[in-house]
Amino acid sequence: MTRQAAFRRDPAPASQLVLAFVLTAAVLLVGVFAWPGARESLFHVFNALGGIESTQPFWAGVNALADTWLTLGLLLPFVLWRPRLAILLLFAAIVATAITHSLKPLLDVLRPPGVLERDAFNLIGHSIRSEAFPSGHTVTAFTFAGSLILGLRPRWPWVALLLAVASVMGISRMVAGVHWPTDVLAGAIVGLLSVVVAVWLVGRWPAARHARWPVPVAVFVCAVCALGAPWVDVGYPLGVWANWMVAFIGVVALFVGTLRYWPGRMSRSLDRRLGRLGSRWR
Repeated sequence: MTRQAAFRRDPAPASQLVLAFVLTAAVLLVGVFAWPGARESLFHVFNALGGIESTQPFWAGVNALADTWLTLGLLLPFVLWRPRLAILLLFAAIVATAITHSLKPLLDVLRPPGVLERDAFNLIGHSIRSEAFPSGHTVTAFTFAGSLILGLRPRWPWVALLLAVASVMGISRMVAGVHWPTDVLAGAIVGLLSVVVAVWLVGRWPAARHARWPVPVAVFVCAVCALGAPWVDVGYPLGVWANWMVAFIGVVALFVGTLRYWPGRMSRSLDRRLGRLGSRWR
């Protein structure tokens, strides 16, 4: 069975939960657009969390983690663990980037700082006024989660956890005061559907599935993003802990990856342990 056919017929919860999430987000998006004042009301509900000073470093860090640079760094251990993810991630990133950066300037929706008075909402980090729809950070978060879900096909608790983490990243954009709920919902839809399209493309292009170059390219790019994270300004000074966390994860991933791929007894032992970890994931 081809990868494309396997995705269409797969009864596993991975595909089902992703589809259910997309449909739910689409219904909510239509509802928020249709209900007068819903966009602003929901924004203020979530943005109120940004007014709690003790939680601002957490939300700033979550916003930082949804930045493309840091998210690519977070992908390093997964690419080293399951190299076949590389081509899926590449296609998903291309599709998501093309859709996002076409819609943003085309629609040019004003963000909350471009609509509301400065004292009417909480702002964490830098202020951006235009090109709100869809939320690019949310697209990145759900492309990341969707690639792991449809690329690894884990059990449903892991699927639910990945979707929940991506959702928190999306919500953080409203907490930070730079996106409307409609931007976040659209970002979730674009991110997940980009991965679905990527799965279809991989299934239709056998040469890409068997190509070797995507793996070293993905490892190099993710490693550069992970190790360079502490020196990248993503606009959230309070969340600099996230930059260092990504760098730490990257160093550990490269160390374990070196042990795994280095010839000898240690690599075979590590492969067996990682194999057992993979069976629990599934």
